[in-house]
Amino acid sequence: MKQLSINNLINSSTSILLTFLFLCLQLISCEKAPIRSDVEGFWKLERFTVLSTDETVECQNLYYSITRYLTEVSERNGTNGYDAYIGRTGYENNERILLIRDFKIRGGVGDTGENAPVEGLRHYGINSQSETKFQIIHCDGKTMTLLSDYARLELKKF
Repeated sequence: MKQLSINNLINSSTSILLTFLFLCLQLISCEKAPIRSDVEGFWKLERFTVLSTDETVECQNLYYSITRYLTEVSERNGTNGYDAYIGRTGYENNERILLIRDFKIRGGVGDTGENAPVEGLRHYGINSQSETKFQIIHCDGKTMTLLSDYARLELKKF
């Protein structure tokens, strides 16, 4: 009789442990994966060319942080004093178009609620606060070329 109850106890404990492990794995798997892992990440803006003037702007310490939901453009350790901005990220056309819209001024851990000024966004090769559509010309996870109606951007994975 004792042997049977010990076996039942072991089986019951094993079942509880396996159920607990299964639930933990389910919770871990709820993390949102990138939509395009080759595009999403931290990028250094090397240069951009304004299409209307064919002027190429060489960039120093300007970065794009692209995630599934948000994109931040910012200057890091730079001397220009450019503000940082946050916009909403999306994709169109079978994820061949990177859409960034509703840019706001960065403040603390979020945004200030104020619309980003277009003059400030132009330092990052962006000419619209409300919506910019970038055609993904090239992206291999190391380098990326984006094309909008305003500029062609060349970025390098950071």
